Amino acid sequence: MRVGFLIDRWQPGRGGAERAMADLAAWLAGRGHAVHAFAVEGQGPGVFHPVRAPRALTRGARERALGQALVAAAEESGCDVTVGVRHLPRVDLYWPHGGSHAAALHGRRCASAGRLLPVSEVRARGRHRAFLEMERALVEGGRARRVACVSGLVMRELAAAYAGAIERLVLVPDGVDAERFHPRERERSGARLRAELHLDREMPLLAFSARNPVLKGLPALLGALAGLQELPWRLLVAGPKDPARWARRARAAGIAPDRVRVLAEVEPVALAAASDLVVHPTWRDACGLVVLEALAAGTPVITTARAGAAEAIASEEVGTVLDDPGDIAALRRAIATWLQTLRSGGPDRSAVRAVLGGRERETWLAALEAILLDLAAHPSL
Repeated sequence: MRVGFLIDRWQPGRGGAERAMADLAAWLAGRGHAVHAFAVEGQGPGVFHPVRAPRALTRGARERALGQALVAAAEESGCDVTVGVRHLPRVDLYWPHGGSHAAALHGRRCASAGRLLPVSEVRARGRHRAFLEMERALVEGGRARRVACVSGLVMRELAAAYAGAIERLVLVPDGVDAERFHPRERERSGARLRAELHLDREMPLLAFSARNPVLKGLPALLGALAGLQELPWRLLVAGPKDPARWARRARAAGIAPDRVRVLAEVEPVALAAASDLVVHPTWRDACGLVVLEALAAGTPVITTARAGAAEAIASEEVGTVLDDPGDIAALRRAIATWLQTLRSGGPDRSAVRAVLGGRERETWLAALEAILLDLAAHPSL
Protein backbone atom coordinates (compact mmCIF):
# COMPACT_ATOMS: atom_id res chain seq x y z
CA MET A 1 0.00 0.00 0.00
CA ARG A 2 0.87 3.63 -0.39
CA VAL A 3 -0.31 5.08 2.94
CA GLY A 4 -0.70 8.78 3.65
CA PHE A 5 -0.59 10.14 7.21
CA LEU A 6 -2.33 13.49 7.61
CA ILE A 7 -1.49 15.57 10.67
CA ASP A 8 -0.71 19.16 11.65
CA ARG A 9 2.89 18.43 12.71
CA TRP A 10 4.85 15.26 12.06
CA GLN A 11 6.68 15.27 15.40
CA PRO A 12 6.78 11.89 17.20
CA GLY A 13 8.63 13.42 20.15
CA ARG A 14 5.49 15.31 21.15
CA GLY A 15 3.93 12.05 22.33
CA GLY A 16 0.23 11.24 22.16
CA ALA A 17 -1.28 11.02 18.68
CA GLU A 18 1.98 12.05 17.01
CA ARG A 19 3.87 9.22 18.67
CA ALA A 20 1.15 6.67 17.86
CA MET A 21 1.06 7.69 14.20
CA ALA A 22 4.84 7.44 13.98
CA ASP A 23 4.72 3.97 15.56
CA LEU A 24 2.17 2.85 12.97
CA ALA A 25 4.12 4.47 10.12
CA ALA A 26 7.34 2.72 11.17
CA TRP A 27 5.50 -0.59 11.48
CA LEU A 28 3.98 -0.25 8.00
CA ALA A 29 7.33 0.74 6.48
CA GLY A 30 8.90 -2.32 8.08
CA ARG A 31 6.18 -4.44 6.50
CA GLY A 32 7.02 -3.15 3.03
CA HIS A 33 4.37 -0.46 2.61
CA ALA A 34 5.18 3.00 1.25
CA VAL A 35 4.68 5.59 3.97
CA HIS A 36 4.08 9.28 3.23
CA ALA A 37 3.47 12.01 5.82
CA PHE A 38 1.62 15.23 5.02
CA ALA A 39 1.97 18.04 7.56
CA VAL A 40 2.84 21.69 7.96
CA GLU A 41 6.20 20.79 9.48
CA GLY A 42 8.10 17.99 11.13
CA GLN A 43 10.24 14.95 10.65
CA GLY A 44 9.54 11.27 11.18
CA PRO A 45 9.16 7.90 9.44
CA GLY A 46 8.49 7.82 5.70
CA VAL A 47 8.61 10.47 3.00
CA PHE A 48 7.67 13.90 4.32
CA HIS A 49 5.53 16.26 2.23
CA PRO A 50 5.33 19.81 3.61
CA VAL A 51 1.89 21.37 3.23
CA ARG A 52 1.52 25.13 3.48
CA ALA A 53 -1.00 26.23 6.10
CA PRO A 54 -3.57 28.43 4.30
CA ARG A 55 -4.37 31.85 5.71
CA ALA A 56 -7.86 32.59 6.97
CA LEU A 57 -9.59 35.15 9.15
CA THR A 58 -10.72 32.81 11.95
CA ARG A 59 -9.27 29.75 13.65
CA GLY A 60 -12.18 27.61 12.48
CA ALA A 61 -11.68 28.71 8.88
CA ARG A 62 -7.94 28.01 9.15
CA GLU A 63 -8.60 24.50 10.46
CA ARG A 64 -10.99 23.74 7.61
CA ALA A 65 -8.58 25.13 5.03
CA LEU A 66 -5.64 23.14 6.41
CA GLY A 67 -7.73 19.97 6.35
CA GLN A 68 -8.59 20.55 2.70
CA ALA A 69 -4.93 21.20 1.86
CA LEU A 70 -3.76 18.00 3.58
CA VAL A 71 -6.35 15.86 1.82
CA ALA A 72 -5.59 17.43 -1.57
CA ALA A 73 -1.85 16.81 -1.13
CA ALA A 74 -2.41 13.14 -0.28
CA GLU A 75 -4.71 12.69 -3.26
CA GLU A 76 -2.23 14.34 -5.62
CA SER A 77 0.46 12.00 -4.29
CA GLY A 78 -1.62 8.98 -5.24
CA CYS A 79 -2.08 7.45 -1.79
CA ASP A 80 -4.12 4.25 -1.74
CA VAL A 81 -5.38 4.91 1.77
CA THR A 82 -5.14 7.78 4.26
CA VAL A 83 -4.95 7.99 8.05
CA GLY A 84 -5.86 11.10 10.03
CA VAL A 85 -6.00 12.04 13.69
CA ARG A 86 -7.21 15.61 13.17
CA HIS A 87 -10.52 16.84 11.80
CA LEU A 88 -10.46 16.53 8.01
CA PRO A 89 -13.01 16.94 5.20
CA ARG A 90 -12.58 13.22 4.41
CA VAL A 91 -10.21 10.38 5.27
CA ASP A 92 -10.14 6.60 4.97
CA LEU A 93 -9.21 5.83 8.58
CA TYR A 94 -10.05 8.42 11.21
CA TRP A 95 -8.07 7.72 14.41
CA PRO A 96 -9.24 10.29 17.00
CA HIS A 97 -6.81 9.96 19.92
CA GLY A 98 -8.75 12.57 21.83
CA GLY A 99 -12.02 10.71 21.33
CA SER A 100 -15.21 12.73 20.96
CA HIS A 101 -14.37 16.42 20.79
CA ALA A 102 -17.36 17.27 22.99
CA ALA A 103 -16.15 14.84 25.66
CA ALA A 104 -12.60 16.19 25.43
CA LEU A 105 -13.86 19.76 25.78
CA HIS A 106 -15.97 18.76 28.78
CA GLY A 107 -12.92 17.15 30.42
CA ARG A 108 -10.81 20.29 29.98
CA ARG A 109 -13.54 22.52 31.42
CA CYS A 110 -14.00 20.18 34.42
CA ALA A 111 -10.24 20.20 35.05
CA SER A 112 -10.18 24.01 35.02
CA ALA A 113 -13.13 24.15 37.42
CA GLY A 114 -11.76 21.40 39.65
CA ARG A 115 -15.10 19.58 39.70
CA LEU A 116 -17.35 17.52 37.48
CA LEU A 117 -19.65 19.85 35.54
CA PRO A 118 -23.01 18.96 34.02
CA VAL A 119 -22.59 18.35 30.31
CA SER A 120 -25.20 21.02 29.64
CA GLU A 121 -22.93 23.68 31.18
CA VAL A 122 -20.15 23.10 28.66
CA ARG A 123 -20.91 24.77 25.34
CA ALA A 124 -18.76 24.78 22.24
CA ARG A 125 -17.83 28.24 20.98
CA GLY A 126 -15.50 29.61 18.35
CA ARG A 127 -13.10 27.06 16.89
CA HIS A 128 -14.60 24.29 19.04
CA ARG A 129 -17.90 24.69 17.22
CA ALA A 130 -16.03 24.25 13.94
CA PHE A 131 -14.29 21.13 15.29
CA LEU A 132 -17.65 19.61 16.25
CA GLU A 133 -19.08 20.34 12.81
CA MET A 134 -16.10 18.69 11.12
CA GLU A 135 -16.28 15.72 13.48
CA ARG A 136 -19.97 15.19 12.75
CA ALA A 137 -19.30 15.24 9.00
CA LEU A 138 -16.47 12.73 9.40
CA VAL A 139 -18.16 10.33 11.80
CA GLU A 140 -21.91 10.69 11.33
CA GLY A 141 -21.74 11.92 7.75
CA GLY A 142 -19.57 9.05 6.55
CA ARG A 143 -16.63 11.08 5.30
CA ALA A 144 -14.43 8.77 7.37
CA ARG A 145 -14.77 5.26 6.02
CA ARG A 146 -13.65 3.72 9.30
CA VAL A 147 -13.18 5.19 12.78
CA ALA A 148 -10.59 3.45 14.97
CA CYS A 149 -11.45 3.85 18.67
CA VAL A 150 -8.46 3.81 21.03
CA SER A 151 -10.53 2.52 23.96
CA GLY A 152 -13.96 1.25 24.89
CA LEU A 153 -14.58 4.67 26.44
CA VAL A 154 -14.10 6.38 23.07
CA MET A 155 -16.20 3.81 21.24
CA ARG A 156 -19.11 4.27 23.67
CA GLU A 157 -19.03 8.07 23.52
CA LEU A 158 -18.86 8.18 19.71
CA ALA A 159 -21.64 5.60 19.40
CA ALA A 160 -23.80 7.66 21.77
CA ALA A 161 -23.12 10.91 19.90
CA TYR A 162 -23.33 9.51 16.36
CA ALA A 163 -25.72 6.58 16.20
CA GLY A 164 -25.52 6.47 12.41
CA ALA A 165 -21.80 5.67 12.56
CA ILE A 166 -21.94 2.55 14.73
CA GLU A 167 -21.20 0.15 11.85
CA ARG A 168 -18.05 2.10 10.92
CA LEU A 169 -16.65 2.22 14.45
CA VAL A 170 -13.99 -0.35 15.23
CA LEU A 171 -12.35 -0.92 18.60
CA VAL A 172 -8.55 -1.01 18.41
CA PRO A 173 -7.29 -0.44 21.98
CA ASP A 174 -3.92 1.27 22.17
CA GLY A 175 -1.05 -1.12 22.80
CA VAL A 176 2.26 -0.89 24.60
CA ASP A 177 5.77 -2.12 23.87
CA ALA A 178 5.83 -4.97 26.37
CA GLU A 179 9.50 -5.72 25.67
CA ARG A 180 10.64 -2.22 26.58
CA PHE A 181 8.28 -1.84 29.52
CA HIS A 182 9.02 -4.88 31.66
CA PRO A 183 9.53 -5.61 35.40
CA ARG A 184 13.15 -6.57 34.73
CA GLU A 185 13.83 -2.88 34.10
CA ARG A 186 13.41 -2.24 37.83
CA GLU A 187 16.97 -3.48 38.33
CA ARG A 188 18.31 -1.53 35.36
CA SER A 189 16.83 1.77 34.21
CA GLY A 190 14.62 1.99 37.27
CA ALA A 191 17.54 1.55 39.67
CA ARG A 192 19.57 4.17 37.76
CA LEU A 193 16.77 6.72 38.00
CA ARG A 194 16.30 6.12 41.72
CA ALA A 195 20.05 6.59 42.21
CA GLU A 196 19.89 9.90 40.33
CA LEU A 197 17.05 10.94 42.65
CA HIS A 198 19.05 9.78 45.70
CA LEU A 199 16.31 7.37 46.74
CA ASP A 200 17.04 4.11 48.52
CA ARG A 201 15.21 0.95 47.51
CA GLU A 202 12.86 1.07 50.49
CA MET A 203 11.45 4.55 49.92
CA PRO A 204 8.08 4.35 48.10
CA LEU A 205 8.20 6.38 44.91
CA LEU A 206 4.97 7.73 43.46
CA ALA A 207 5.02 8.88 39.84
CA PHE A 208 2.86 11.31 37.87
CA SER A 209 3.47 12.03 34.17
CA ALA A 210 1.71 14.56 31.92
CA ARG A 211 2.35 17.42 29.55
CA ASN A 212 -0.88 18.98 30.80
CA PRO A 213 -0.75 18.57 34.59
CA VAL A 214 -4.08 20.30 35.28
CA LEU A 215 -6.03 18.09 32.88
CA LYS A 216 -4.37 14.95 34.23
CA GLY A 217 -5.11 15.82 37.86
CA LEU A 218 -1.89 17.02 39.45
CA PRO A 219 -3.62 19.66 41.65
CA ALA A 220 -5.79 16.93 43.18
CA LEU A 221 -2.75 14.70 43.70
CA LEU A 222 -0.87 17.44 45.54
CA GLY A 223 -3.93 18.07 47.70
CA ALA A 224 -4.19 14.38 48.53
CA LEU A 225 -0.50 14.04 49.40
CA ALA A 226 -0.58 17.12 51.62
CA GLY A 227 -2.69 15.03 54.02
CA LEU A 228 -0.34 12.02 53.98
CA GLN A 229 2.89 13.54 55.20
CA GLU A 230 3.07 11.23 58.20
CA LEU A 231 3.71 8.36 55.78
CA PRO A 232 6.97 7.69 53.89
CA TRP A 233 6.82 8.53 50.18
CA ARG A 234 8.40 10.64 47.49
CA LEU A 235 6.71 12.03 44.36
CA LEU A 236 8.28 12.35 40.92
CA VAL A 237 6.36 14.60 38.53
CA ALA A 238 7.44 14.20 34.90
CA GLY A 239 6.52 16.19 31.83
CA PRO A 240 5.44 19.76 32.73
CA LYS A 241 6.94 22.50 30.60
CA ASP A 242 7.31 24.68 33.71
CA PRO A 243 8.75 22.46 36.48
CA ALA A 244 9.49 25.39 38.82
CA ARG A 245 5.86 26.44 38.84
CA TRP A 246 4.70 23.00 39.96
CA ALA A 247 7.43 22.73 42.56
CA ARG A 248 6.12 26.00 43.99
CA ARG A 249 2.55 24.67 43.95
CA ALA A 250 3.66 21.59 45.88
CA ARG A 251 5.23 23.82 48.53
CA ALA A 252 2.12 26.01 48.59
CA ALA A 253 0.08 22.87 49.31
CA GLY A 254 2.21 22.39 52.40
CA ILE A 255 4.40 19.58 51.08
CA ALA A 256 8.04 19.64 52.16
CA PRO A 257 10.35 20.52 49.23
CA ASP A 258 12.45 17.35 49.56
CA ARG A 259 9.42 15.14 48.98
CA VAL A 260 8.61 16.28 45.41
CA ARG A 261 10.81 16.40 42.32
CA VAL A 262 9.47 17.96 39.12
CA LEU A 263 11.32 17.29 35.87
CA ALA A 264 10.42 18.36 32.35
CA GLU A 265 11.77 15.14 30.84
CA VAL A 266 12.05 11.63 32.26
CA GLU A 267 12.70 8.55 30.12
CA PRO A 268 9.34 6.68 30.14
CA VAL A 269 10.78 3.18 30.71
CA ALA A 270 12.81 4.40 33.68
CA LEU A 271 9.80 6.21 35.13
CA ALA A 272 7.56 3.14 34.93
CA ALA A 273 10.27 0.88 36.36
CA ALA A 274 11.54 3.14 39.14
CA SER A 275 8.12 3.93 40.59
CA ASP A 276 6.20 1.82 43.07
CA LEU A 277 2.86 3.41 42.21
CA VAL A 278 1.76 5.53 39.25
CA VAL A 279 -0.98 8.03 40.10
CA HIS A 280 -2.99 9.35 37.15
CA PRO A 281 -6.14 11.05 38.52
CA THR A 282 -7.10 12.40 35.12
CA TRP A 283 -10.16 14.43 34.21
CA ARG A 284 -9.95 13.21 30.64
CA ASP A 285 -7.78 10.71 28.80
CA ALA A 286 -9.14 8.88 25.77
CA CYS A 287 -6.70 6.09 26.54
CA GLY A 288 -3.74 6.90 28.81
CA LEU A 289 -0.45 5.45 27.63
CA VAL A 290 1.20 6.15 30.98
CA VAL A 291 -1.26 3.70 32.56
CA LEU A 292 -0.46 0.94 30.08
CA GLU A 293 3.30 1.50 30.39
CA ALA A 294 3.14 1.27 34.17
CA LEU A 295 1.10 -1.92 34.12
CA ALA A 296 3.47 -3.50 31.59
CA ALA A 297 6.36 -2.71 33.96
CA GLY A 298 4.50 -4.39 36.81
CA THR A 299 3.70 -1.10 38.54
CA PRO A 300 0.17 -0.66 39.96
CA VAL A 301 -1.85 2.41 39.00
CA ILE A 302 -4.40 4.70 40.57
CA THR A 303 -6.49 6.40 37.90
CA THR A 304 -10.08 7.45 37.23
CA ALA A 305 -13.00 6.22 35.19
CA ARG A 306 -12.28 9.19 32.90
CA ALA A 307 -9.26 7.32 31.47
CA GLY A 308 -9.88 4.85 28.68
CA ALA A 309 -6.99 2.68 29.87
CA ALA A 310 -8.78 2.19 33.20
CA GLU A 311 -10.56 -0.72 31.53
CA ALA A 312 -7.29 -2.67 31.75
CA ILE A 313 -7.36 -2.53 35.57
CA ALA A 314 -9.25 -5.75 36.10
CA SER A 315 -8.98 -6.05 39.89
CA GLU A 316 -8.01 -4.18 43.05
CA GLU A 317 -4.81 -6.24 43.17
CA VAL A 318 -3.36 -4.34 40.20
CA GLY A 319 -4.79 -0.85 40.59
CA THR A 320 -7.58 1.45 41.71
CA VAL A 321 -10.13 3.28 39.55
CA LEU A 322 -11.80 6.30 41.14
CA ASP A 323 -15.14 7.66 39.94
CA ASP A 324 -14.57 11.38 40.57
CA PRO A 325 -11.22 13.04 39.71
CA GLY A 326 -12.09 15.88 42.07
CA ASP A 327 -12.63 13.68 45.14
CA ILE A 328 -9.38 14.41 46.96
CA ALA A 329 -10.40 12.43 50.03
CA ALA A 330 -11.00 9.29 47.94
CA LEU A 331 -7.67 9.77 46.19
CA ARG A 332 -5.92 10.19 49.55
CA ARG A 333 -7.48 6.96 50.86
CA ALA A 334 -6.46 5.06 47.73
CA ILE A 335 -2.84 6.24 48.00
CA ALA A 336 -2.73 5.37 51.70
CA THR A 337 -4.06 1.88 50.98
CA TRP A 338 -1.42 1.28 48.32
CA LEU A 339 1.35 2.59 50.56
CA GLN A 340 0.26 0.02 53.13
CA THR A 341 0.31 -2.68 50.43
CA LEU A 342 3.85 -1.65 49.51
CA ARG A 343 4.96 -1.82 53.14
CA SER A 344 3.50 -5.33 53.32
CA GLY A 345 5.66 -6.50 50.41
CA GLY A 346 3.15 -6.28 47.55
CA PRO A 347 2.11 -6.15 44.82
CA ASP A 348 2.66 -9.23 42.65
CA ARG A 349 4.31 -7.52 39.66
CA SER A 350 3.78 -10.47 37.34
CA ALA A 351 0.05 -10.31 38.10
CA VAL A 352 0.00 -6.58 37.39
CA ARG A 353 1.71 -7.13 34.05
CA ALA A 354 -0.59 -10.02 33.14
CA VAL A 355 -3.64 -7.75 32.81
CA LEU A 356 -2.18 -6.41 29.56
CA GLY A 357 -2.41 -9.71 27.72
CA GLY A 358 -3.45 -9.00 24.13
CA ARG A 359 -2.42 -5.34 24.23
CA GLU A 360 1.14 -5.81 23.05
CA ARG A 361 2.49 -3.38 20.48
CA GLU A 362 2.60 -5.95 17.67
CA THR A 363 -1.04 -6.99 18.16
CA TRP A 364 -2.17 -3.37 18.19
CA LEU A 365 -0.29 -2.29 15.06
CA ALA A 366 -1.18 -5.46 13.13
CA ALA A 367 -4.87 -4.77 13.79
CA LEU A 368 -4.54 -1.28 12.33
CA GLU A 369 -2.62 -2.61 9.32
CA ALA A 370 -5.42 -5.11 8.67
CA ILE A 371 -8.01 -2.31 8.62
CA LEU A 372 -5.91 -0.29 6.16
CA LEU A 373 -5.41 -3.31 3.89
CA ASP A 374 -9.16 -3.87 3.82
CA LEU A 375 -9.85 -0.24 3.02
CA ALA A 376 -7.24 -0.22 0.25
CA ALA A 377 -8.71 -3.41 -1.23
CA HIS A 378 -12.26 -2.03 -1.21
CA PRO A 379 -12.00 1.66 -2.18
CA SER A 380 -15.74 1.95 -2.82
CA LEU A 381 -16.82 0.91 0.68
